[in-house]
Amino acid sequence: MNPYDIILPKDIYQLAQIHIMITKKLDAIWAEYTEFCMGLNYLPSTTLIFPILFSELDFYESLLGRVRAHLPEEILRELHYDDI
Repeated sequence: MNPYDIILPKDIYQLAQIHIMITKKLDAIWAEYTEFCMGLNYLPSTTLIFPILFSELDFYESLLGRVRAHLPEEILRELHYDDI
């Protein structure tokens, strides 16, 4: 799936909700990635997971960038403040 094929809503509230969902998803992926890396014992057999993982991260980061482009600056500041 291409993140640029996804139709985004026009409503600012819905875009903010999508922003929150994507941010939580990215946090979960990074947490899973770091937990996975902490348990690595044999690197060569695990290297196949990295292209999949980074493809997923790229997808969500690209989608998040599209959402951010449509949100007003004050909403983005509030969302960033909530993340801290």
